[in-house]
This record gives sequence, structure tokens and C-alpha cells, in this order.
Amino acid sequence: MRRKITIPAGSVIVALGGAGILALAGQAQTNATSTIKLVTKNCSRKLIDVPPRSRGRNSPPGAGDGTAASCRVLDTAGRRAGVLDAACVFPKDTGRGGAAGLCDGAYALAGGDIHFVVRVKSERVTGAVVGGTGSYVGARGIFTSIERPGDQERNGSPKDDTITLLP
Repeated sequence: MRRKITIPAGSVIVALGGAGILALAGQAQTNATSTIKLVTKNCSRKLIDVPPRSRGRNSPPGAGDGTAASCRVLDTAGRRAGVLDAACVFPKDTGRGGAAGLCDGAYALAGGDIHFVVRVKSERVTGAVVGGTGSYVGARGIFTSIERPGDQERNGSPKDDTITLLP
């Protein structure tokens, strides 16, 4: 003879809800903000000048112009950490005041890639971390890149980059 076992639906919901709360509590304790400090150096840059062409080497970018860059990335001890690749476009003519570029790029590091987007207007750049690959899957946060004053290279100034990944 078969016996029916009935479990009130409310008991299942309470049990599943309790397990979910415990899982979230454990997750909240293990996730923390992490900071990665890097130095970008020896960048190779290429200006992409679309018609109408710029009037000279020192003229500001026009609407549709862009740049592509690739830089060596070092850790704070000076050891090679990866590569930074980025591409920017200048959406409008801004004349002598300087152009604001909209850029996206990625830090290719040993653990994976960290992807970012940014609006560049000055020597201090702050952008959004929008994803990643490898150990950085689902990455989100912010990064800042600050030029080192007085420390010139053939292709510009080295930069101190700080990436803050949120939990």
C-alpha cells in the first residue's frame, strides 16, 4: 500500500529562503573590494586622422579622429605584469580647448583581462571597469590613471594606474 507524503508548500519556501539567506550571508563576508596598482610605460600610439585632415602636427583632433595605443604594464616593483591596449574616438571638433576622447580598452594581465571605458580630457583619467575574463569575469569598479610629473619618455609620460574592483 502506498502512503502519500505531503509537505506543506510553506515549509519548502521557508527552508529554501533560509538556505538562500545563509548563502548570501557567507558571500557577503568573503567578498571585499580589491585594489590593483600598476604602471604603464613605453606606449606606442597611432593617430587616426579622418577627412578633413588636421592642419598640422599640433592641431587638436577633429570629429571622427581617433587614437590607438598599446603600453607595457608593470607592477609597482617594476616587473612585467601585462599589456594595456586602448582605442579612442573624438566625437566632435573642440578647437583649441582640447578634445575629449571616448576610449575603451583592456589590461591583459596574467589572470585574465580587465575591460574599461573612459572619457579622457586631462592628465588624470578616471574610468569605469565594465567586465573581464579569466579570474576577472564579472569585474566592475573604477580605475584612475595619473601621469607622473617630470618623468618623460619618448612616447609620453609613464602613468600610475589604480584599479579598484568592487565586490
